Amino acid sequence: MSHLALYREFRPKTFDEVVGQDHIVKTLKHQIQTNSVSHAYLFCGTRGTGKTSSAKIFAKAVNCLSPKNGSPCGECEVCKKIDSNGNLDIIEIDAASNNRVDEIRDLREKVGYLPTIGKYKVYIIDEVHMLTDSAFNALLKTLEEPPSHIIFILATTEPEKLPATILSRCMRFDFKLVTIDALATLLENIFQKVGTKYETDALKLIAKAGNGSVRDTLSVAEMCKAYAENNVTYSSVIECLGLADDNIIYQISKAITQKNGGEVLRIIDNLYKDGKNLNVVVTDLCEFFRNTLTLKLTKDFDLDVPSNIKENYLNIANDCNEKFLLDILKKLCDGMTQVRFASNQKVFTETLLLSLFYDENLELQILKDRLAKLESGTIFQNNSLKNNIDAQKSEHKIENNLSNTPVQNSLIGDKNPFTEDQEKNSSSEQPIQSNFAKQIFGEFIGYTRNSGEMLLLAGLNDIKGVDIQNGKFVFCCVNSDAKEMIESHRNFILEFLTKHNITNFEATILVDKQKEIENELSNLLDGKLKIED
Repeated sequence: MSHLALYREFRPKTFDEVVGQDHIVKTLKHQIQTNSVSHAYLFCGTRGTGKTSSAKIFAKAVNCLSPKNGSPCGECEVCKKIDSNGNLDIIEIDAASNNRVDEIRDLREKVGYLPTIGKYKVYIIDEVHMLTDSAFNALLKTLEEPPSHIIFILATTEPEKLPATILSRCMRFDFKLVTIDALATLLENIFQKVGTKYETDALKLIAKAGNGSVRDTLSVAEMCKAYAENNVTYSSVIECLGLADDNIIYQISKAITQKNGGEVLRIIDNLYKDGKNLNVVVTDLCEFFRNTLTLKLTKDFDLDVPSNIKENYLNIANDCNEKFLLDILKKLCDGMTQVRFASNQKVFTETLLLSLFYDENLELQILKDRLAKLESGTIFQNNSLKNNIDAQKSEHKIENNLSNTPVQNSLIGDKNPFTEDQEKNSSSEQPIQSNFAKQIFGEFIGYTRNSGEMLLLAGLNDIKGVDIQNGKFVFCCVNSDAKEMIESHRNFILEFLTKHNITNFEATILVDKQKEIENELSNLLDGKLKIED
């Protein structure tokens, strides 16, 4: 006898052998047991999930002379006739190659004939979505009111392509993707029957490669079985399928979260030289970051993975925030379908992975980082000026109430008590604007950003000096456009300044003869303010 593929040899013959479709099996078995069979069924679902097999079992069961628990007995005359392909009562039609209206008209003429040996004549129309519109119209009336001895079973992977008039006339069953555990159990039983040695981890890896399809899983299993010479191990499956092992995926993920572009390029180059499937690598990375984000959000979530793999997820989760992980996952999902059709998979994969941590808009990201430092106050840390200001505040009992203790305008040469000690201890030139005004300006930057006033935020780059004069906050602008920008946001600015007991402000334009300012506020925006001792 010629060799049969595993998916053909172990095609289910009873409902009890159907894997992962308990919700459908239970309904069909109950209909047979209670003799309440419908006239038309629609089986939908991904390839290899058991649609055609279930249709054949059902067609055999409704004609079986003595069904057992809703399944065909396999021993009566009808069952044996069906098994030998000698029964004309079960007709399979491939709609992909018989999709014209003429074939359907021929079917309509033949449905009037009674079954030969069984009770029902069953038409199984596979890939029914391939029928033309005229063929659907020809089938419509027969499908709605067929003779009592006729049962239609329509099978399709794309039910959305079927007309609503067809859908409404059928009892619909949606076949689910089969879980990895169920597929691994099936492989274990099959390998035991065929005498193949195996490792449990290898079975799960094969089941994972099957993507929820029984047929795909058995096809992959047969390939791995042949490659490993009937001793299927985890490493042999990795080699046969061109996969990257879990440790490699963890190394890439770690390099991505640490923003180590050189390490990412090195690993991808090695995988490419080893002949690994980069499309599978990207898919595995997508699953890795999905599981990592899951554990980040719910640490007690049961991922059903080995403890060492879960530890890898937790290590990455502890080093990253949710937003960063979500951004990575979104980009990987977008690129996962593109890498398969890329003309140069290696370059595309490298570009995709590097883009996960090199922001598309680098200038915007840099500005965000600078503003974050400004808001947190880190630009003043380890700086003697901060300590000097705090000491002077304590000495002069200066509070935020600027209306009671006005800070003199250093732009016109008056002394500022905040900077006297700094003048004595520094050979550098005295800052033009008061330091306390700069602190308020720093808070204003964060306030503007959080309020979403991005136009005003961009205009603050043209402010080259700030001070407080007689209880009034002064913005020193480089041009008239910047001055108009400040004045156009008067209500917004006043709302902020009143929190510091400042009730008014003024925007002035710097003139050429004035002393050149050291761009301290620009440096403040850039997150690189340097104030010497």
